Amino acid sequence: MINSISCTILDQDGKKIPDSNFSWNETRSEGELTFSLKLFQACTLQAIWVDVYFSSPISKWRHIDYTWINPNSKTLVANVHSPKILKLESNDHVVPKRNLGCWQYQSSHHLRWFFWHPMLSPTMVYDSKDMRHFLKSKEFSDETKIQNGLYFSQGKVQEWARTPNGFLPTICFTDHSDFDTIQNLKVQRDFFKKNNIKTTKGFFLYDFSHKGQTASYQSKGGKAELDAWKKDGHELAYHALSQSYRGEISEAEFMNFEAPLPLAPIDTYIDHGFHPYNFTKQKLGDWEKWYAHVYEKGIRRIWTYVDAGEANFFNLNQLNPRYYTLRHMTQSSRFAQQYGIKRNWKTSVRNYLMYGVSEEILQKGKLLGGDFRNLLRSKSIQSLGRFILNSGRFLMFGLKPENIKHQFSKSKRIFEFNRFGAVFFEAPNQKDTKIDAFQSLAVRDYDIAFSKDSLERFIREKGLVIAHTYFAYSGANHEGRLFKNGQGEFRPEAKEAFERVGRLIKTGHIWNPTLRELHSFHQTFHQIEYTKISSGLKVKNFEGIVRDVK
Repeated sequence: MINSISCTILDQDGKKIPDSNFSWNETRSEGELTFSLKLFQACTLQAIWVDVYFSSPISKWRHIDYTWINPNSKTLVANVHSPKILKLESNDHVVPKRNLGCWQYQSSHHLRWFFWHPMLSPTMVYDSKDMRHFLKSKEFSDETKIQNGLYFSQGKVQEWARTPNGFLPTICFTDHSDFDTIQNLKVQRDFFKKNNIKTTKGFFLYDFSHKGQTASYQSKGGKAELDAWKKDGHELAYHALSQSYRGEISEAEFMNFEAPLPLAPIDTYIDHGFHPYNFTKQKLGDWEKWYAHVYEKGIRRIWTYVDAGEANFFNLNQLNPRYYTLRHMTQSSRFAQQYGIKRNWKTSVRNYLMYGVSEEILQKGKLLGGDFRNLLRSKSIQSLGRFILNSGRFLMFGLKPENIKHQFSKSKRIFEFNRFGAVFFEAPNQKDTKIDAFQSLAVRDYDIAFSKDSLERFIREKGLVIAHTYFAYSGANHEGRLFKNGQGEFRPEAKEAFERVGRLIKTGHIWNPTLRELHSFHQTFHQIEYTKISSGLKVKNFEGIVRDVK
């Protein structure tokens, strides 16, 4: 069954740690492999994985859409949210003893099993210049143990469903409240109620804003309206605590906030802006005090401020890394043109900068965009000179041979953020708390993301999306937005798109949980195990829906 198995552990510098720092044991028997890893000392690691080399080639891979496919690409992964099943040419099914970590196909005989990698839990912070810095290593205690293994059987094998309603796709909305007013909140709520759509609704607890009429729980009419969202079945989530930041007052609010009784419990926290008390404004890797504070306040899940990508015709399913490439982004733009959907070229440039370039180029692009907007506002010689100067610097940096070569090589590569299709994961470097983080997909163009073609693909793939949305935004630069203007008038195309989603939810073709409901169900996946019986391989420790693989 197995030719060889080995474990690789990389320290924070990407070097293999000495064998004396850990123990590795493996046991093989008929139709079974067991292995265990134990660290002897606390350390900071960059990666942990196990390489398995089979004596018989891998002939079939159970894909995220619950179908058998012929494996031929390293884009094939099976994270904790998907059954890990493969079939060898010897006719043996292979499953894990415990559903932990992430499988990745390497070659016909080679399976790599990740137990830690930075992109299994994409986490970052912003520095003082709002430049992103991603966590590249994680702290592990001297009590760290990994015990797992594989079962082999030529009999039947079971698979489990990632929704409580069966083998269905999942749409979860997490809406940010940046542009909410009392007026448009009511329009949104009535619209979603009519269309059977539930959301996790971000809101501002405190009433301080530089934008004027932003809704909050303290604003006039805010309490009654947000209480009504809760009564309609939506989850309320903190979106920071106020629209704008006001120094010591905001810091005091963060230290002393409590969930209003009509909305309690509130256990989701979503960063907003660049408030200094945000999760993503703490020192990279040093979140223990922050965790302890929000955990005591009831928080059990947080947003990482990382989107897997920008929704287009192909990639609504976060679980499938295949479509998270620059090439598919370009193909989606061409597809839109074929459908007569006209979009501003600036949107493509922004998406390219967000997901297709290095952090340094992204930062320079943001600064140049700011210079351009300033030029349009002021129309002064000084702003023109600044724009020309920084345009030259941007082009000189971007046209360096090494940068051009790097960009060409990335056209078909998966965006690193979604290399493993991460959804929920333990927020890194916790000692005395248990808080999970979630990754989202930016969904701004509802005409495209919820088009008939996109949803049909999504349903075929039994996909999942945690949509990062701004329902109330009415700016012209979001051409596929929900509202036509600030008076609560819908754009017909987006209205039709949401009605399409609502019908699929009502007829049971899509599961539409709140984030709390989705997280609660996904937490059960970590307890799933397989057991070997006379007839084959059976799922255990799971109260959801299972079936025999055909």
